[in-house]
Amino acid sequence: MNKGILAFFLLCAALSSPAIHIGYLLPAGARRGSDVEILVGGQQFWGLKGALISGDGVSVTGIEPIRGFPHPAATQRKYIMGWLRAIRKGVSERPPLPEDTSGWMKHPYYDRIDTLEPLQREQMLRFLLVPRNPLQASPAIASVAIVKLRISPEAEPGRREFRLFSNGRISNPLSFFVGAHEETRDPFFPLPPDKPEAPEFRVPAVLNGQIMPGETDFFRFHAEGGETLTFTMLGRGLMPFIGDGVPGFFQPQMEIFNAKKRSVAFVDDTYFNPDGTLEFKVPETGVYTLAVRDALYRGREDFVYRISVEKGSRSYPIAAPPDFPIPTLDADRCGILRRGVMIRGTLDKPGKIQLFHLQLKAGQPVVMEVYARRLNSPLDSLLRLYDSAGNLLAVNDDVPRLKAGTVMQHTDSSLLFTPGTDGDYLLALSDTTGLGGKDYAYFLRIDEPRPRFTLYSVPSAVEVARAGAEPVRLTVVRHEGYDGPITLRLAHGGPYSIVGTSRIPAGETESVITLGVDRRKTSTLPREVKLKAIGENGYRTRAVPSDEAMQAFAYTHLVPAERFLLTQRWKYGGGEKFSWAFRENVLRMKAGSDQAFPFRVRRPPADAEWKLSLTNPPAWLTTVESGRDRLVLRAAPGSAGKSANLLFKMDYSYNQKDKKGTIKRRTSEIFLPALTVEVTP
Repeated sequence: MNKGILAFFLLCAALSSPAIHIGYLLPAGARRGSDVEILVGGQQFWGLKGALISGDGVSVTGIEPIRGFPHPAATQRKYIMGWLRAIRKGVSERPPLPEDTSGWMKHPYYDRIDTLEPLQREQMLRFLLVPRNPLQASPAIASVAIVKLRISPEAEPGRREFRLFSNGRISNPLSFFVGAHEETRDPFFPLPPDKPEAPEFRVPAVLNGQIMPGETDFFRFHAEGGETLTFTMLGRGLMPFIGDGVPGFFQPQMEIFNAKKRSVAFVDDTYFNPDGTLEFKVPETGVYTLAVRDALYRGREDFVYRISVEKGSRSYPIAAPPDFPIPTLDADRCGILRRGVMIRGTLDKPGKIQLFHLQLKAGQPVVMEVYARRLNSPLDSLLRLYDSAGNLLAVNDDVPRLKAGTVMQHTDSSLLFTPGTDGDYLLALSDTTGLGGKDYAYFLRIDEPRPRFTLYSVPSAVEVARAGAEPVRLTVVRHEGYDGPITLRLAHGGPYSIVGTSRIPAGETESVITLGVDRRKTSTLPREVKLKAIGENGYRTRAVPSDEAMQAFAYTHLVPAERFLLTQRWKYGGGEKFSWAFRENVLRMKAGSDQAFPFRVRRPPADAEWKLSLTNPPAWLTTVESGRDRLVLRAAPGSAGKSANLLFKMDYSYNQKDKKGTIKRRTSEIFLPALTVEVTP
């Protein structure tokens, strides 16, 4: 990501009110036909109204943000612990209060310990009994809430998208799974001197837990000698990137011990994936223990895991490639190839090189693109193209790609080659590391160029201002020569619409548009919309809603979401007072000349001040004047042919009386509808 776009993103985040952020769910799923309490960790949980779970069959039956616990006085702490010990002994009555309770801290849980549910009591106990290390604390997961869910017996098993929302605010999404098997979670934090006992489960099952600093979780199970059990871990898969930790994700390990406490099976990573899959061939009938920990014995609240345990082996999952209008052939039976085929194959032995014979026409470009790592294959591909005499014509190992999705190693190869002569050519596909095996699957596309693009919108949930305009950042990945403009349309928008420009100029890879809402149709309920896009060549797609995530303080990734959600709220005081004094959304200016952008101001207070500026201007555009009713920009000499979407920000200040009659100076930063500017000779 370039620094200018990053600056724009940070500006947008700073101008909006604090967003709800969720960092973990515990457990991260539940069995259909059950009721479950989910502990949600994150920040900015004030004013929560509910949770959003995609798909059918999951309903919210309750939500409780847990207030921060104050440190009790010594006498109060002694009283609380005595009450807890009495409850453990079966005495439910509240102990009599001491005569002196001065200095005792207030918290709803401290006054009703006997009625607390297990999850509520655990949260209180962890606060009272677990020492806090400020160096390990993370503000991003400092807030907690309990969400109660009811899973219908008819709910479809699989992944859902979980979000929290309040009036006008929607959180980022996390994965929540509906399962079909019995679910077990690690035990609640016990009251000393009790110690947690390893829960027992029967296969098939799903195990849920959370690894705290230095912690190892244990689960016991019975297995028959000779059978095969498969343990599939989801750890990093639940929270792909952690911004304030190194290496930026949870690294879970699984190990199985027999009754003599000897290790009989272990897994760390599976190929490139930190979430390992452990295939356990049971040596003899008996009771075994599964141990779960972090590879470095780290831990914190968002080190959450979910393990599926099934009988039998599980084939390694390879996703399907993109759908192109070309036939798919098997690598071992494909014969002589021409443009317009997809090859399916596997480098099933270490060091194997797969050769393909091509017949190509002079002047007709051919795309040779591997789909492997993007589909979850461990293959690290290498492509080499030779002519009929054995001369190397082109080679590619990796292609730089946008950090979009959860794959961290972009190892898929791609070549675009235009033959100089008709003839026979040889294409060699191998693994860069010389490895291979039954899981080293790939798809190889040999095709004509198909100009197209992939569009990402950030964030996946937008809080649209009821006055002014709301920016949405767009990232365009242009494929195989498409460099033209892109026209946008908001589908199923209801009261929402694109205000200002609705196009992305030719060649632009980072852009911005603005959304508005009809203030006569007010509702803070989230609305699912789709941002559709069409190229000048007729190619159609829709924007992939995404959220930006940081990994290990340094790397930023776009994590795709399932839905694009909008909500509305008052955000920028005075936003209704400013508008453009023209109707055009695409403006043209001459290279080396000035262009005025006039705006209207509606009934400002006598003491008000305002100034319009251009946010993140391109290098070829400078501000000449910022007046009371216009902004003047100058296009640099030699900038003919340049174009960009521009975002304009109004800095507005005015006096306002508070409830006590004190006059305070209020400031607001308001966005005007984005415009497309094109420079002509």
